[in-house]
Amino acid sequence: MTSSLLDTITPLLCGAMLALVGAQLFILHVLSGVRTPPRGLGLFTLYFLLLLLAAAAVSVAQFTAFSLPPGVAFAASLLSSSLLLLAGMQRSEARTGRAAIATLAGTATLGLLALQAQHAALLYTTASAVLGVAIALLHARRSWRGGNAGDVLVALAGVALTLAMLESLRLLLSPAAMPFGGVAAALHGAAHVLVMLGYLVAMMLEQQQQLLRMNTLDPLTRLLNRRGLESALHVTLANAARHGQPTAAIMLDIDHLRQLNSNFGDGAGDRALQQVSRCLETECRASDVISRYDDDTFLAVLPNSTLEGARNLAERIQEHLATKGLHIDDHPIPLTVSLGIADARAEGTLEQLCADARRALMLAKHTGRNRVAAVEHRPLQISRNGGKT
Repeated sequence: MTSSLLDTITPLLCGAMLALVGAQLFILHVLSGVRTPPRGLGLFTLYFLLLLLAAAAVSVAQFTAFSLPPGVAFAASLLSSSLLLLAGMQRSEARTGRAAIATLAGTATLGLLALQAQHAALLYTTASAVLGVAIALLHARRSWRGGNAGDVLVALAGVALTLAMLESLRLLLSPAAMPFGGVAAALHGAAHVLVMLGYLVAMMLEQQQQLLRMNTLDPLTRLLNRRGLESALHVTLANAARHGQPTAAIMLDIDHLRQLNSNFGDGAGDRALQQVSRCLETECRASDVISRYDDDTFLAVLPNSTLEGARNLAERIQEHLATKGLHIDDHPIPLTVSLGIADARAEGTLEQLCADARRALMLAKHTGRNRVAAVEHRPLQISRNGGKT
């Protein structure tokens, strides 16, 4: 009964595997055309191609007199598992161990081709079981850190591969006629189905997350755009209001940016924007939320910060940019900014905070630029070059 059931399940798994390989290759072809393809895409493609060729060879062998030497089949299967592990490591940005695994896999593959069938089978099952454990651990760790459901499926595939190899190893060490059939074959086929489903889900989720990031990031400065700012601050401002914590904001505008573009080309303006963004990332805290709010305007929202703290930060930013300046074709060009600062009322919203910061910025610009102005729900205060007036 069990044997009959397994004989039925195994062809179904092979059919599902072939269908998923075709679907996965189509998805990989689509993903290869995007601006930033997913990490590990090349290795995944090799894995799927090798698996497709192996499945085709098995199908041909079942219906014709053609047969492959056992060592070749073992080598192809071991290489596909190695490529799967290496692709996972590339996705995880693991900087160590990839060369060692590639070397060990290559050495084991040569051994499979050189050894007799019985010894090759023992080497194959042992090495594949180790790879299965590594695949399971790597993707379980990725799923724990990233919350990607696709990595959970690949981790389960690693477990299935390990169990399949342990079952085959048990049968090899006993007088069994078919060490790679029955339960072992079903588990091995299930592992490949889980891999393809897992990577299909994982890559599509990662691509969706990348598109979401593109919708919330400014492509030139890599800072949040206005949409990203609203998403990031929705909870932050609500918590600050609930717990009575102060929140301040700095709105910054580059002085005479249009004149800079007219004199030195649009590239000069882009470099100025990038320099200001780097300065903000350097001077602001990790908890501060920085965005490119408009064409030449930046906004930094400072949780748990008073107006005086925001003023000190604004003056440091002003001094940083004045000291560094801008260099175009080895020519130093002064880079000055106007800054407006404001703090949020207890019931304040992001819109109110931005409106107050813009009001202060307009005052700084209308009173000569290259200065800091503040709105404190009291008379406006202005400072220039670090001094208050």
